[in-house]
Amino acid sequence: MTLLLRRYALLDRRILGGRLYLGSTLWAGLHLAFGLLLWGLGAYAHRADTDPHWMLLTLVGVCAIVPFRRTAPEPALVVGTAVLVADVAVGPSSWVFFVYGELLYAVAVWGRRRAAYGSLVAVIIGAVVVVVVCVYLLAHGRLPGGALEGIQLLGLYALVFFSPMLGGLSVREHQLRARLERERAEQVARMAELDRGNAVAEERTRMARELHDVIANHLSAIAVQSTAALSMRAPDPEQVRQVLDVVRENSVQGLAEMRQMISVLRADDAPDLERITPRLSEVDRLVDSVREAGVDVRVQEWGTACPLPARVDAAAYRIVQESLTNALRYAEPQRVVITVEYAASGPRQEADRLVLTAVNPVPVQPDPTWRSELGGGSGIAGMRERVAMVGGRFEAGPLEDAETWWRVRAELPIGQSDTPGDTDGQRAGMGA
Repeated sequence: MTLLLRRYALLDRRILGGRLYLGSTLWAGLHLAFGLLLWGLGAYAHRADTDPHWMLLTLVGVCAIVPFRRTAPEPALVVGTAVLVADVAVGPSSWVFFVYGELLYAVAVWGRRRAAYGSLVAVIIGAVVVVVVCVYLLAHGRLPGGALEGIQLLGLYALVFFSPMLGGLSVREHQLRARLERERAEQVARMAELDRGNAVAEERTRMARELHDVIANHLSAIAVQSTAALSMRAPDPEQVRQVLDVVRENSVQGLAEMRQMISVLRADDAPDLERITPRLSEVDRLVDSVREAGVDVRVQEWGTACPLPARVDAAAYRIVQESLTNALRYAEPQRVVITVEYAASGPRQEADRLVLTAVNPVPVQPDPTWRSELGGGSGIAGMRERVAMVGGRFEAGPLEDAETWWRVRAELPIGQSDTPGDTDGQRAGMGA
């Protein structure tokens, strides 16, 4: 099979600057050789008033057109028709008709669509003419063989003209389908590549968000405590010990959360591994850690607590974590008020949304960079993405009536658990 494909590729090679094909040229030579053999055997109409050598000219002429059947199928058919008419006038000879069928096949396969179907219409009209002529001759007794001879003439016409046209149109249709399938496959490949790129980008965004949430809180506490320790004029062993305790606790917690994340990423290696997600009920540990770092944290809870969907629970935990981290880094004086409200709409008694609010003071004469860092950093962007993923609303910015206070407010729907419909909200959030 490989050898045949190589030979076909060789025959399909262009020659003479791309004007001819090697296979068509060799095919024309075979036609000429076979036509000369038939001429030598007398396979032509013998006429007493016509020199049979004229039919050699028509044979050579129609064979000389065959090499151009692929590069110029329409002009080749026009010239071939003229040669066929001349051959009929001096002969006719049998092989010129068969070579003319090659030209019809070439127009059907490689010619323009209009030329291909126009040639088919001309062949059909010719068939009608042949039938009418045969019926006329049969009616007037001018067919020596009778109806059988008429049927043979009609069959010969179909063999020489109809078969090449129908075969060529069939090949043309298969080529068109193959081309459409290739284009469809290429389009599917492009779409798959785009989907893969989008999936990679979404995964990178998710990992960046998770890494920021895991590391930022603990490293911020470590940085604040380290700065406090370095700023002490006279080392106080007890205070240094407290600082080191906070640093160690945050380091251990950060490493533990990092190990949990790595375990989730390696879940394919351990299918039985349970996916560990943070919960809002575990936020006390964060509050204690920030308090030990020197921040006055007040937590207020309103409404009746209820079970939260897993994604909402994790998003609420991360929002509180990032709010505490921002307060630890930017609050002056260092205090923050966290409000957790289970709110219900209208007369409903059950809470249908969770409202998280974090308010902390900011410097009266702040560093020019603090507002851009706090409002446009990856932490705020991560909180906004998490809220959008669960179909909630998010706000972050200074209070309207107090420019020295910064507020983060997130409203998360909790009226429904994780359902297939949540996927649409997640996609919309990722798009947002």
